[in-house]
Amino acid sequence: MRTFVRLFGFFACLLSFWPAATFAQTNPPPPDSHELVTHESHVLSKSADRGIAIDLLDRARKNYDLHTISAPYALKVSFESSGAAEKEGSGTMEELYDGHSRWRWTEQLQDSHVVRVGADKHIYGTNPSDPVPLRVQLVRSVLLRPIVHDPDAFVFRSANVEHDGKPLTCLLLSYAVPPNPAPRSWVEREDCLDPATGLLQVWSEAPGIYAVYDYTGASEFHGHTLPRQISVFEEGRLAVQVRVESLEDAPNLDPNLFKPTPEMVDAGESFTLSSPSRKPVRVDPTDAPTSTFFQPVIVHATLDAQDGTVLDAEALQTTDPDLSRAALDIVRSTSFDATGFQQEVFFNVQFHFPATRLGGPPIPHPVSIHWVILGHHGKRPPVRRPPRAAN
Repeated sequence: MRTFVRLFGFFACLLSFWPAATFAQTNPPPPDSHELVTHESHVLSKSADRGIAIDLLDRARKNYDLHTISAPYALKVSFESSGAAEKEGSGTMEELYDGHSRWRWTEQLQDSHVVRVGADKHIYGTNPSDPVPLRVQLVRSVLLRPIVHDPDAFVFRSANVEHDGKPLTCLLLSYAVPPNPAPRSWVEREDCLDPATGLLQVWSEAPGIYAVYDYTGASEFHGHTLPRQISVFEEGRLAVQVRVESLEDAPNLDPNLFKPTPEMVDAGESFTLSSPSRKPVRVDPTDAPTSTFFQPVIVHATLDAQDGTVLDAEALQTTDPDLSRAALDIVRSTSFDATGFQQEVFFNVQFHFPATRLGGPPIPHPVSIHWVILGHHGKRPPVRRPPRAAN
């Protein structure tokens, strides 16, 4: 099924890069003051170099995995957010862990108040099918799940940079780097780490979003060091300010906190939140020949655990409002595979610009366009099923 978007005016910006468009297929990501990789990075092709990069990422990932702690603890987080998400403002997040395998997690943002209890691979909660706000899932991702679990599956590029007077190693991860890429490609994740401490300093799941980590005043807790603050920037502006209010031992936790209430059991099992992922979405004009030019827009979205529909979404590139709105409309009107997890996805919406003749230069004047999404089908009415517990 076709997805149609009426789009006016975005070709006007094409005039500014017309010479480049005739020789290159895409523009590089827009300049951003938080992008540390501004010079050419190099592919890590030797197994020894890849091994060093993977070890550095694994060290960082383990640092943020608090469930490896064998003692009960209490984590309290507050945050302030602003932007284009459905729910913004002041929020809180709290996690209690019994030191074995049972946990209790709560969040509060506007009218959203979610409680989840996990034990023995089963998850329960108050209103178990209620979604978690996009901003809350982002806070959880940057604080507890910023590093991929399978780095060996990626192609690595690396750049040595300096940030606040400190040498850092920035690792760019993708499944395939395009020929002659910019210092940072649209398809690359980026993690900038302190090679001496193994601590993550800057996280960027996709161009347009950057989390900056501040460990000032932080202390080690059972072999783990969390930042005291994380500042998340979107297109150069501060979107989320995260504060770790406390992380402390909690030896006297009431065991009943980790038991689902009878009401929770009656309501059925709930879902958990996935780590961030990337997905490409290519769109072509339906009624015109295509040029050789593609223009990406990254859309940050959350997907329903049971039917894969889009719960909330925001565009990370807004210098061309028409193109950003088109990217949002395309993502929101498309169905995606459900996983049983609430997914956080960074969509790379790749607009294949039309031309007056096949393979010719992109049309450089305002025009009304109908788009078709390749490789996806149109959204269907959601079919609600009983919630599934995540493994």
